[in-house]
Amino acid sequence: MSPVGVDGNRRQLTLFCQVFYPDEQSTAQLFGDWAAGLATRGWDIRVVCGFPPNDDGENVPARDTWRGVEIRRVGVRLDFKRSLAFRAIHYASYLAGAALELLQAPRRLALVVTNPPFLPIWAAFFRRPRSGRFAIEVQDLYPDGLIALSILNEGAIAVIWRWLNRAAFRRAEFVIVLGRDMAERLKRNYQVQEGKIHVVPHWSPVEPTPSVAAEETQLLGALGLTGRFVVQYSGNMGLWHDLEQIVGAAELLRDREDIRFLLIGDGRRRADAQKKAVEKKLTNMIWLPFQSKIRLADSLAACHVALISQREGLEGSLVPCKLYGIMESGRAVIAAVPESSETARVVREEDCGLVVLPNDAKALAGAILALAGNAQTFRNMGENARRAYYNKYTLKRNLDITENVLLSTKPAA
Repeated sequence: MSPVGVDGNRRQLTLFCQVFYPDEQSTAQLFGDWAAGLATRGWDIRVVCGFPPNDDGENVPARDTWRGVEIRRVGVRLDFKRSLAFRAIHYASYLAGAALELLQAPRRLALVVTNPPFLPIWAAFFRRPRSGRFAIEVQDLYPDGLIALSILNEGAIAVIWRWLNRAAFRRAEFVIVLGRDMAERLKRNYQVQEGKIHVVPHWSPVEPTPSVAAEETQLLGALGLTGRFVVQYSGNMGLWHDLEQIVGAAELLRDREDIRFLLIGDGRRRADAQKKAVEKKLTNMIWLPFQSKIRLADSLAACHVALISQREGLEGSLVPCKLYGIMESGRAVIAAVPESSETARVVREEDCGLVVLPNDAKALAGAILALAGNAQTFRNMGENARRAYYNKYTLKRNLDITENVLLSTKPAA
């Protein structure tokens, strides 16, 4: 039998991911570089995605070629960030378009990601043995994350959803996950065989850059923060993240004139967190929108310590990809994450920061004070982070592992 994705001398793969170029979400940036990287290695890459949510969605074509990648955009042109109703419409229209694509080109391996969450189940239905093969890459694991946050209870919906997930995982040729905690959850909750799971970590969307001190960045100079100890949270501020813990730590440290909190990004939990900061009259917090990719390297380096937040109970449901951007920038990490999470394991293994529990503002404030008072310690941690990143977590490393998975896995009989 031929290796997965190989038809004669041609390596063929179709990636199903709702967000892709020119969308600027972190997932879109990561998969853009990933698909283009495989294309440069001789793979015939096709991406089936939705239309971007901004004005570009009115202008981008349904069929496109970008950096050697064939793009097929399906669904409706809609700014799905405007409301939950628009998001649901965008999801449904994308799934409808994806169904037609899944029924085509049966000899191409379809790699489906959990964006939107039902996509692997959709693939299991439309890519039966006669209509083609598929594999799954788990970005976020549903409904497990929703149950952990008490957004969904352990009722009939959760039971049916998990049953459908098990069916999808069983029919998939292999499953890619982002961390060891996620592999453990799949084995425990979905009985996925260990040999079927492959751990392939993400990487930083930032191009390799020289290491610079925080004081040398343009952003800190523009904000007038030179000379302060800057603690940064950068990225998505969504359901998975405990921004209230960060606001609580800022409140505890409000009298420390030498410490400033810089929060960059957006998401469903930002507005409430920012409102609480205003109500508490916290002048030590600065809030900025997402930075463009061309400014991302400078933005990530514009701090002395970077924060990662993951709410309790979410270990194995997601792996915050912001960890790798922080490591590439050479910054120490303070991870407010569950003890057994992939992030906690990496931070401890690489000695690149400190780990505290979620929902504990006092512990987070204590960790910040510990590093603010010891410049050599946080510099050493930053150097360890950067060294570990270039040894283990680059895009090249990811592509090497991915190719090994794709070429060594055999089609199901």
